[in-house]
Amino acid sequence: MLGLLFLFTSALVSAYPNRGPCTGDCWTHDPSMIQRVSDGKYFRFATGTGVNIHTSPSVKGPWTDVGSALPDGSNIHIDGVDSKDIWAPDVHYQNDQYYMYYVLSKIGTQNSQIGVATSKTMEPGSWTDHGVVGLPANSNYNRIDPAWISIGGKNYMNFGSFWGDIFQVEMETPLKIGSATPYQISWNSTLNHREEGSFEFKYGDFYYLLYSAGIAGKYTKDFPAEGAEYHIRVCRSQTGLGDFVDADGTPCTKTGGTMLLSSHGQVFGPGGPGVVNDKDLGLVMYYHYYPLAKKQSTTVSDNSNYMYAWNALGWKDGWPYVKAA
Repeated sequence: MLGLLFLFTSALVSAYPNRGPCTGDCWTHDPSMIQRVSDGKYFRFATGTGVNIHTSPSVKGPWTDVGSALPDGSNIHIDGVDSKDIWAPDVHYQNDQYYMYYVLSKIGTQNSQIGVATSKTMEPGSWTDHGVVGLPANSNYNRIDPAWISIGGKNYMNFGSFWGDIFQVEMETPLKIGSATPYQISWNSTLNHREEGSFEFKYGDFYYLLYSAGIAGKYTKDFPAEGAEYHIRVCRSQTGLGDFVDADGTPCTKTGGTMLLSSHGQVFGPGGPGVVNDKDLGLVMYYHYYPLAKKQSTTVSDNSNYMYAWNALGWKDGWPYVKAA
């Protein structure tokens, strides 16, 4: 059985096309990417000190590191957490300004908070921090990996990691949650519930939920076991508000999820997905990965090794797949 599984996995891996080209500074971790409305310039945000910002005229580059969104840190305070160590930004445009949701968290715990900042331009130094969005603590979920989506003219936030995995909640305003109760939209009963980093978007008649599954990092030549690393899965829903299923019809809340992208070539542990609509390439999925050569040559993992990648999305029978550049 293990041999058959290996052959099946190898067949899948060999089917993936190369990632798209990237020039300039291609480092990233947990990326969020968006085009500025005024001039079409791409901005790419990443986990790191004050939320790192790169800009480029194209998804291909050349990418330039221009600084941090919140160089002085967040005004959220969590014991034992550096307020400048900000995770998992998610940026969108609404009401003539940009909103950036972000996370402060004590790693491996549910001691986390989601915050929000706003800017008219997205440039470093232009962001105003508004602090917590008011998502209540709950033993069922972890308040990390926020991802905004508008459905039926209402604001929703998807979030979560491990514990009960991925949840969704309606927002009262783009700055706060309000009194709505979060509900689960994806859950894996296996592998210590390793699902996180979700991103939802609409295409045609369906809403698609992308998410990362597997072991997120700490990659070295001896860890993790082959196939246990990050990969990207997808489910879809007609409402976007739950009832997500995979291509086999298995509910996403019952360990469903169709493989969209896994390790191949030098792309090890792809995760942190998002989607942009590029005027030349159409829908593009961006993500981070850990170069296989770096993993195989080190005994100490380093987040500075993560890299940005992208692939255009194709469609077959209502499901996305990654295309060659």
